[in-house]
Amino acid sequence: MPLTDSALQNVLRMILKGEHYRKAVLLQISEDFLKFSVQFFKDVVYAKIEGIGIDKDWYKENFLDGKYSAKDTAIYAGLNAKSIFNIYGSSTREVIMEVAPAFYDELLQSVESLISNEYAGLNLRLTINYRDVSVNLTLEETLIVVNTLAAKHAEIRGGAWSGLGKRLELPLMLTLAKLYQVPSSHYAGKGLTGESREVDFHFLSDSGDQFFCEVKLMGKGNPESADSTIARRSNIFIAQTLSDKNKSQLTNRGHHWVELGAPDGYKRMFTVFTYLDIPCVEFDGDLDSALDDIIPQVFEEIA
Repeated sequence: MPLTDSALQNVLRMILKGEHYRKAVLLQISEDFLKFSVQFFKDVVYAKIEGIGIDKDWYKENFLDGKYSAKDTAIYAGLNAKSIFNIYGSSTREVIMEVAPAFYDELLQSVESLISNEYAGLNLRLTINYRDVSVNLTLEETLIVVNTLAAKHAEIRGGAWSGLGKRLELPLMLTLAKLYQVPSSHYAGKGLTGESREVDFHFLSDSGDQFFCEVKLMGKGNPESADSTIARRSNIFIAQTLSDKNKSQLTNRGHHWVELGAPDGYKRMFTVFTYLDIPCVEFDGDLDSALDDIIPQVFEEIA
């Protein structure tokens, strides 16, 4: 699942302060996963109690019968909507509700085969205590539950990282523009016009010259990201971290760069604005206080 706006704002703040934002993303992933796990275990307790002595396949009866959303149903079957789309070309509710139970049946057969052969004699059982209720899961049931948790963690992790850079490009550029009081008439991005969220951000100088920006929250020494800036003829390259080679390449080919991960790296943006004759005001205040005001405004503006 994608990061919430609140989490994105926190990540953006860390980027502008030159901090390692990846830790914040990992913490958010862990928090979301723990919330799901706790609720899932509660649901398992109730479902197990209802299914004891009634149906061997209580899990399928309770988690794949349509009471949950299609997205969650896929997870409970050990899949995810993206995988279903890649295989079947569709991830509508109708498709998921047909595919998920069938996949679960195959998974169950695989688990039973493993228990009968490779895991024969293994005594592994999951006991869940909730308030005054305690349920014990067989090895077969335990493996199914563990598989569901693994599928959910993969979904949360993939959603958190997927498109993170793209989702932060527009807020980052708007925050920098507002931090240095660049008039709104001297910058623009697709996200401001109601078009695609793909950012095509640019600044305008006092004489009307247009300067395009490229944002890459890349790791150190990634040459492909720097090359993409050159290939797209962007004028300003903004990255979390740049190697000396990246900086040399960009400088030698006439591109301006800003390394946000460097100490006070955001301040180089003012130097770029000044050099390119983009109207701005130097910022010398408290960064934390300024970001407290600017970042919420930015997210309201692009909502």
